[in-house]
Amino acid sequence: MTMLSQRRGGSLPAARWNAGPHDNSLHAASYTSVIHAPGGRPAMAAAAMITTPGVMDSAVVSCADVLIEDTAAWTEALGGHRGTPLAFEEVQDILLHVWETAAELLPEVLGDPACRRWAAPPTTELGLSFERSDHTGVTPTLASVIDFSPLGPTSRSPRTEMAVTITAEPAMKSTERQDLLRRALVHMAQAFGHVQAEVGLL
Repeated sequence: MTMLSQRRGGSLPAARWNAGPHDNSLHAASYTSVIHAPGGRPAMAAAAMITTPGVMDSAVVSCADVLIEDTAAWTEALGGHRGTPLAFEEVQDILLHVWETAAELLPEVLGDPACRRWAAPPTTELGLSFERSDHTGVTPTLASVIDFSPLGPTSRSPRTEMAVTITAEPAMKSTERQDLLRRALVHMAQAFGHVQAEVGLL
């Protein structure tokens, strides 16, 4: 959130984190940071969640999200500076950082992962979604807030969500993660109709 705001000439740091709104217990933690527009409307939010092994489940599940709650409120919070659309380069930056947060930063609470054994192949899902309807009851498409032009044209109708699943060990070098992210995004783009998408374009 901080990076996106700075690129638009604003200073909106994700400085304060509060518990919730998801489970907080002996085996789970959930924290959010919210940026508000003048008047108190939520503009942007970030969330970090992790569940640790318990009696009923041996898996570790971690998640990191960046949410634009209200595009108009975000523009207002930025003092009138440009809000959306997001450049696809910014989308890549967001996904890279939330992946690193979920894969390496959050699991550090469990200690060194090298000391643990995998219960199953570790997977990561990277996703983009428009989760709320507008005032008319219609869910806007991703293309209304993200510039997909670097991926080339698509043969399909605009979508409200896109996702790709990666099977790989969570901890890796930054350059390796960047390369894997680009290849995963090309795979995602091609699966959703951007058949001309290439790694060299990202």
